[in-house]
Amino acid sequence: MRIISGTRRGHKLISPRNKTARPMTDKNRETIFNIILHSKEIAECEFNLNNSIILDLFAGTGAFSFEAVSRGAKEAILVENDAHMIDIIFDNADKLKINSEVSLLSKDATNIRASDINQEIDLVFCDPPYEKKLEFKAIKNLLKNKILKRNKIIIVEQHIKEPTMNYDELKLLRSKELGITRFSFYKIK
Repeated sequence: MRIISGTRRGHKLISPRNKTARPMTDKNRETIFNIILHSKEIAECEFNLNNSIILDLFAGTGAFSFEAVSRGAKEAILVENDAHMIDIIFDNADKLKINSEVSLLSKDATNIRASDINQEIDLVFCDPPYEKKLEFKAIKNLLKNKILKRNKIIIVEQHIKEPTMNYDELKLLRSKELGITRFSFYKIK
């Protein structure tokens, strides 16, 4: 795993040696960032990665957030509650020398409150363990607690056999299937 583009391009990331996590592949990360940066659906939401605030739910190694910061995001808030993965996040942030651009919430990603986050979030990336339906709990919680404002972007990674979300507050902009993975891009109505 490595950073694909931006100020930290080519830097390798530390990844877990065991099978407890499923880090996003470089290819999938590159595809997702191409959609974020170049798709008309995202552009119509007036999203701009530069100076954005990212909320990374079920952050794992932090690869998505580190890529976002390398490409110009102002800050990434990573939410993770696995102690081993938290250590990897801190090690990667140190290695990339971006400690001031990332913060960590050691918390269950399905139970975030507005008081946990003191900034307006521009984009949420949600990548829970597959086939446990945690993405539904996490996104429903964000909507219930009004953590996101209108036109903000949510990207949900799921196994392709899982159903997409169907909440009144969300509009599906597009989805992309890569192997066994589906990425769904939503905006807050």
